[in-house]
Amino acid sequence: MQRFYCNCGQEVYFADTHCVACGKELGFDPSKRHLYCGRRDGRVFIAELPNGAEKRFKVCDNHHEPVRCNWLLALDDPHHQCISCRTTHIIPDQNQPKNPLRWRRLEEAKRRLFDTLISLGLDTRGAPDIINGLRFNFLEDQRTNPNVDLEFVLTGHSHGLITLNAAEADEGFLHAMKEQMNEPYRSLLGHFRHEVGHYYWERLLKSESLVQFRRVFGDERFDYGQALRSYYQYGPQRNWQVSFISAYASSHPFEDWAETWAHYLHITDTLETARMYGLTDYVQARHDFELWVKEWLKVVKVMNALNRSMGLADPYPFVLSPIVMSKLRFIDDLIDSQARI
Repeated sequence: MQRFYCNCGQEVYFADTHCVACGKELGFDPSKRHLYCGRRDGRVFIAELPNGAEKRFKVCDNHHEPVRCNWLLALDDPHHQCISCRTTHIIPDQNQPKNPLRWRRLEEAKRRLFDTLISLGLDTRGAPDIINGLRFNFLEDQRTNPNVDLEFVLTGHSHGLITLNAAEADEGFLHAMKEQMNEPYRSLLGHFRHEVGHYYWERLLKSESLVQFRRVFGDERFDYGQALRSYYQYGPQRNWQVSFISAYASSHPFEDWAETWAHYLHITDTLETARMYGLTDYVQARHDFELWVKEWLKVVKVMNALNRSMGLADPYPFVLSPIVMSKLRFIDDLIDSQARI
C-alpha cells in the first residue's frame, strides 16, 4: 500500500473520505492509484492539484453511508459505481443492525484487494463487461441471522462469482473460526485474496502453463470433493510444511494454488507498504524473484519482532520452504508474462 498526503501536508490513508487536518474531501483514482484532496459538487469530485489546476471525476454511488467508498470514476465512464463496488451483486440485509458495518468492512477489504490487482496489471473487470467476470455475493446464514434460509454459507468461487460469509467481517466470528479451523492466520482480506486466486487460475492458466502448473502444484484433475473430505476427516498431509505454505494448501492442488496466490498478494502489498515507511528500498520489478524473496524475508523478521515486543502473535507465522518458493516463482512468472500492462 502506498502512502498518501493531503495538499495541506497531513498524512491521509487509503480508506479516508476527509482530511482530519483541513477537512477537505478525499477521492481515490484507482487508475492512477492516487488519493486526491478536493471538494464534491453533487456527483462530481473536483480534485485540487498542487499546481493550482483542477481535475473532475464522478464519485461512486456508494460514497454515502454505510460504505463510504472514496473511489472515483472518469467523467465519461458509463458506470455509476467504481470498478470495485460494481462487482458486488448481493449485500447482507441492511435492516439487520450489524450488517451496515459488515458491508462497509467487506467493501473496504475488496478495494484493498483491487488496488493490489491493479498494481500488478491484472484484469479486474466484472460481469457484464466480460463473460464470467469478477463478481461477489456477501451472504448470511442462520448462525448469525436466523431469519435467512441458508443454514451455512460456504465461502468459495465458481466461474467468477466469489461468495463470502458477511459475518467474516466481525472480529468475534473471525477469531472463533480461526480457533475452530486451527489456522495461524485468518483475515477478511486474506479470504478475498485466496478466493480471487481461484478466479485467476481460470483466467491465466492456458494449455502450456497448465502443464507446468501440474509439475509444480500437482494434478488438479484429482477429485476435488474427495480431496476435501479426506482433508477434513484425516487432516493435512504428513510433514506438509516441507511442500506447502499452509496445512489447507495440502488438501488439493486448487487450494495449494489459491493459498500460494494469496501469499503472493500478501507479500506484494506488504513490501510496498514497507518501502513507503522506510523499512526497505525495494521496488518490485519484473523478473527479480530472488530479490523479491530476499527483501520479504528481511521485512518479515522486523514485522514479527515488533509484534513479539508487544506481546502479540506473529503477523506472518509462515515458512517459505524451497518448494513453496518454487510455487511463488511460478505465480510471479505467470503474472509477469500474462498480466495486462
